[in-house]
Amino acid sequence: MNFFERIYGVFFQPRETMAEIVRKKPVWEGIIVLIVVSLLSSVLAFKVGISGQPIQPGPGFSHAPRLNNLFFGFIVFGSIFLNPILYFIYAAIYHFLAEVLGGEMYWREEKEEGEAVVLGTAKGLYSAVCFAVLPSIFSALISPFLMKFMGGIGGVLLGITVSLGIFIWIAFLNILAIKENYKLSTGNAALVFFMPVIVGIVIAILMAIFLGSVFAGVFSEMMRSMPPIQ
Repeated sequence: MNFFERIYGVFFQPRETMAEIVRKKPVWEGIIVLIVVSLLSSVLAFKVGISGQPIQPGPGFSHAPRLNNLFFGFIVFGSIFLNPILYFIYAAIYHFLAEVLGGEMYWREEKEEGEAVVLGTAKGLYSAVCFAVLPSIFSALISPFLMKFMGGIGGVLLGITVSLGIFIWIAFLNILAIKENYKLSTGNAALVFFMPVIVGIVIAILMAIFLGSVFAGVFSEMMRSMPPIQ
């Protein structure tokens, strides 16, 4: 497959395409896809006013254009530089979890024509998870306009529904990539993908409980130390 065939295949032949990507490991193609999709999503969300709504100048506040330019520059910087690093970290975590769950690591697959490919690699997985962001193009194109121009709770709910559907689609592609790369069962591949999310949610809940108890204790102590109201 060439670059455009892989893009087409992610949408219409996901299983075969993800299997091909983890074998060929087109890292730079994946990075290009990730950057372009991230830029498109972030810029559209910013311009439409869903994410990072542009600051409007007002009386006594003439720096709004400068702040908007700075924020827009940060969006571009994040899409080009930070997102590839973030997805590299994702791939590294998935690679570790796949090994813990018994995935095949760095094993050679002999092909009929005699050429061997190595599977179970972090490089192959990184390429695949970058390509897996492609469906978010639809979220970037549809959700902001639904939420901005339809108006009301209906537009917001429809936008959220579209975003949720896109997330499920992306999760499906990532699970396929993990399964094909490490020869894991579908259940273990799904566990690899969702484990960081589950751990993050648990940590957030524990931190919220801890902070809540601390603030409750401090607030209670403050209330006891206040002089009585005459």
